[in-house]
Amino acid sequence: MFDTTTPTAVLGLLVGGVLLLLYGVRLITDSMQRAAGARLRRAMMALARRPLAAFGVGVLATALTQSSSAISSLLVGLASAQLVPLSAAVVMVLGANVGSTLVVQLLAFHITDYAVILAGGGAAIAMATRRTALRDVGQALFGFGLVLLGLAALQTGSTPIAASHVTAEVLRSLSGAPVVLALVGLILAMAFASSAAAIGLVLVLAASGALPPVAALALVLGANVGSTMTALLPALGGGTAAGRRLALIHTGTKLTGAVIALVALNPVAMLLSSMRLDAAAQVAVAHLSFNLALAAIFVPLAAPLARLAGALIPDRTTSVAAGPRYLDSEALAMPAVALGQATREILRMTDIVTEMLGLSIHAFEDGGAAIPARIDTLDDQLDDLEAAIKRYLTQLDEDRMTEEQAHREIALLYTITDLEEIGDIIDKQIMRLARRKRRGQLAFSDEGWNDLISYHSEVTAALQQALAALAAQDPTIAAEFLVRKTRFAQMKRQFHLRHLHRLRSGLPPSVASSAIHLDLLDAMSRVLSHASNIAHAVHGDL
Repeated sequence: MFDTTTPTAVLGLLVGGVLLLLYGVRLITDSMQRAAGARLRRAMMALARRPLAAFGVGVLATALTQSSSAISSLLVGLASAQLVPLSAAVVMVLGANVGSTLVVQLLAFHITDYAVILAGGGAAIAMATRRTALRDVGQALFGFGLVLLGLAALQTGSTPIAASHVTAEVLRSLSGAPVVLALVGLILAMAFASSAAAIGLVLVLAASGALPPVAALALVLGANVGSTMTALLPALGGGTAAGRRLALIHTGTKLTGAVIALVALNPVAMLLSSMRLDAAAQVAVAHLSFNLALAAIFVPLAAPLARLAGALIPDRTTSVAAGPRYLDSEALAMPAVALGQATREILRMTDIVTEMLGLSIHAFEDGGAAIPARIDTLDDQLDDLEAAIKRYLTQLDEDRMTEEQAHREIALLYTITDLEEIGDIIDKQIMRLARRKRRGQLAFSDEGWNDLISYHSEVTAALQQALAALAAQDPTIAAEFLVRKTRFAQMKRQFHLRHLHRLRSGLPPSVASSAIHLDLLDAMSRVLSHASNIAHAVHGDL
């Protein structure tokens, strides 16, 4: 099937096989995240309090997505949002380790002969369907076919290498240095960003005779540890405390198990050889057994591990409130998590807007001279968050999102623009009016001031209702707000007419403060307009 008569052809097979393998794993991951990501996320939250169920969800999630790194990122987001306890996230990660071994078990059954059939069948399903879960399943099947094609290319390309006396001599010498081989496996898994890809390569090399059993087992142990590094290194460099704790536990448990297994490497290799399995099956069994053993040891210790990680990595005690807190760049690979993190940040924007609106009316009182400066500071924070969230959301890959997630992204972008506009209205318009009133030493009439306070109270309550709909993502609350819109317009007209009657009567305070009074009514009405936009976004009217 493949030409192996020249070094160039052999190199092309090896490089092409690796690329097919990596792209196939990515297709599987992306497709299954779109098809089942939301359901898996809900299952994780629902079953977090039941250890065995949590372990099963971890196995299933990784078996479907074929990416323990992606599942770890999802769990980091859920733990950070306190939707899943850290101890339950640990149990799910241990389950994810077992789930990541299942594709390797399939590869050990020599199913590369069916690569073209699986890829062709998946392509047919994907092309015959539109953007539905069935299309995602077809793309995942096509990705699995690419994985098998890549392994077939690697197997053929490694055959002449395995037959080389130089290769045999090098690997024979390295068999006496299992730690070095484990480091090589670790680097392979980090380079591929996939333990399945790295161990699939080891499996093929072992099946072709290029790797002795001891060398293959050492590489497998290193690849297991290496697969955790893609989550550990970014987590240690930043991110939430929950994320760092989970990443540390994930790497720590794998590293502990790998060190113990390396000490007992020769007896383990002899035990596998006694099972009369071929070389590929030995690699697959070793990989599965290692992760099952880790689960058996550490699942009962999940709660103590969570407490230990909490002691080693305490929560940051910082008084700095400005700037984004939850926009984890690692979560961008999981749109469901990234959208959740962006929503948490948007809820911080709503807190700032609510505080600004609540303070704004007091700027017109005698003791409110310091309020405009405070609101100006809050508006700067609001602008920073809006810019950061917008940058974050626009980095999401549309190809990885479901149609529902794509609509939600647009709604969130729409919402942060309205929140920022509300901040600008309060800071640049309402506070400008407050300064004009103070400079001119003007006063509202008692009746006019009571009207302004009443309208401000109604606007504040309405904004809080729209923001509650946003926080709960509840279209029913949004619909209730939209029903009240006409009453707000009538209320503004009523207050406007009452002011005009006072002007006709020649009431001096009303005459002097008329422009500020009417402009303040208009500014608060514009706040209501943007609150209405937010309600429409939650209601799904975009």
